[in-house]
Amino acid sequence: MAEPMIRLAELTKTYPGQQHPAVDGISMEVAEGEIVVLVGPSGCGKTTTLKMINRIIEPTSGRIFVGGEDVTHIDATSLRRRIGYVIQQGGLFPHMTVAGNIGIVPSLLGWDKKRTAARTDELLELIGLEPALYRQKYPQQLSGGQQQRVGVARALAADPPVLLMDEPFGAVDPIARAGLQDELLQIQSEVRKTIVFVTHDIDEAVKIGDRIAVLQDGAHIAQLDGPGRLLASPANAFVEQFVGAGAQIRGLSLSQVAELDLEPVPADAAAWETIAPQATLHAALDRLLTAPGHALAVVGGDGRALGALTVPTLLTAIDRRNAGWDAELDPGEAR
Repeated sequence: MAEPMIRLAELTKTYPGQQHPAVDGISMEVAEGEIVVLVGPSGCGKTTTLKMINRIIEPTSGRIFVGGEDVTHIDATSLRRRIGYVIQQGGLFPHMTVAGNIGIVPSLLGWDKKRTAARTDELLELIGLEPALYRQKYPQQLSGGQQQRVGVARALAADPPVLLMDEPFGAVDPIARAGLQDELLQIQSEVRKTIVFVTHDIDEAVKIGDRIAVLQDGAHIAQLDGPGRLLASPANAFVEQFVGAGAQIRGLSLSQVAELDLEPVPADAAAWETIAPQATLHAALDRLLTAPGHALAVVGGDGRALGALTVPTLLTAIDRRNAGWDAELDPGEAR
């Protein structure tokens, strides 16, 4: 098997005066190009674990491997320049322009001004901000969502293989948060970074993660699984309680209308409400409950009707999805 991009081996952090370790011997692997989400209650050690990967917090014991290299005792500053890091509200320097914030790591690495400027404009395009309009703005001139996008661009500036994200969208409103999640997934489809993402929100974890690690106190892994398996088969009472009610509804966000076997389009479908094939089954259920006749026409980007979506079609898809979850790979394997 290929060497994982990140491997933690019995990583432990004990603070003076604490009766128990904040992180107690966590071991896990993250494959290249994978998003693993650490989720759990406050104080369970998820942020401490994240910060030990780039040694913002130094481990008490254990080992950290990045790209097959043991980075436990190398120069911490040089390590951090090889790993992108995103925090709440972007963590931007208020006295620096957007371009200055994005270009800070390339500049520290010795990039020339022309190369740094080109990379800055490339990343502004990637995050959906027009370079000519935004490169000379200051953080206080941006919305919270824009600041967060610039924070992501800064973390990607030197093209690091690994990206660490510590509750990056926790400080923005729900609408902006959903948009930022979508943008992250779109960016990931293009750049394919190895990402460790911390959140306290199980819905965000399900949407973002290829795998989800549910942590208990001391960063003990209660379950490490793909979102489908996690929702369908909680490993124990703690995971079941943390996931909470509504697991079946959450699971609908993992599939799109385009994946369904649609019914034929009836003659009167021209008057129906429509839905895009990229819509999630969660969005489809919401629309079906209020649509006349509880039916929708699935219409592609070219305006052509692809089929009819009805409640029975959706329920059949849910049954098949649940059966598929039961047959998934062993826990711990990426989906």
